[in-house]
Amino acid sequence: MLLFIAVIASVYVSSSVFARAETQPDRVCFSTAETRDKIQVHGLFEPFQLMRATASRLHAEAMGVKLCRWHENLIYELSLLRHDGRIIYIFVNAQNGQPVGSKNEN
Repeated sequence: MLLFIAVIASVYVSSSVFARAETQPDRVCFSTAETRDKIQVHGLFEPFQLMRATASRLHAEAMGVKLCRWHENLIYELSLLRHDGRIIYIFVNAQNGQPVGSKNEN
């Protein structure tokens, strides 16, 4: 009976570890303090300057920015409010300041 319980427990533990490894997120966002540290350590672009410049270019109002890691890249996710009331999300490479994509920009 003890052997059966040990086998079941080891199968459960190994399957839960495997499940966690498979569900590791491709995108992890950082806190404000972590963002400050990463800006200094990695020499990243200043997020608020990027946000203001992008908002101006798109004729929108800057709402927020957060730093996230997508796979191996550090990306700023900018939230902008367009004049028609829609929120758009622009993704900018934090190391070189170049746009890498958007969500619902049109």
